[in-house]
Amino acid sequence: MASLTTNALCIPIMAAAAAAPRRCRSLIMARASPAKHNERQDPAVKVDAAAGRRRAMVLFSAAAITASTAAAVRSARAGVSTKTGQWVDIENVADPYVQDLGKWAVMEHNSRTGEDLQFDRVFGGSQQQDVAGMYYFLAIKTTGGPSPSYEANLFASLPQLNSFKPL
Repeated sequence: MASLTTNALCIPIMAAAAAAPRRCRSLIMARASPAKHNERQDPAVKVDAAAGRRRAMVLFSAAAITASTAAAVRSARAGVSTKTGQWVDIENVADPYVQDLGKWAVMEHNSRTGEDLQFDRVFGGSQQQDVAGMYYFLAIKTTGGPSPSYEANLFASLPQLNSFKPL
């Protein structure tokens, strides 16, 4: 099983590390280790240190890029940049992603209650970035129901409809 370890004594300052001769090979060392550290390693299992470091850095970089891109795409879909925990108005409610969320909320409400509301459009709303995903309050125009407009509270990452009530 490959594991990553860091050596606290070998953490050079990045600028000085480039100019000065290196005393340690790397900040991150990859090694193959058995389930218990006391057991001897089979020579066939040992991993080339340079290849292991490269692989670890590539995996770390890929994970960081994926996480930052996913967060940017989610907030870009609704046309506004948000900070975690802050409710902000959705600037572009005509965005197809926001309209699809509204349509899904109406369909979910119909399936739960047996009503026959027809989705018209989303005409307003706000969103909140949470650690787990995005929460939305959407103002939705409908036809075929007792009220012409509703407010839907939903969590888009699962998706989950938390409430659906007339305005």
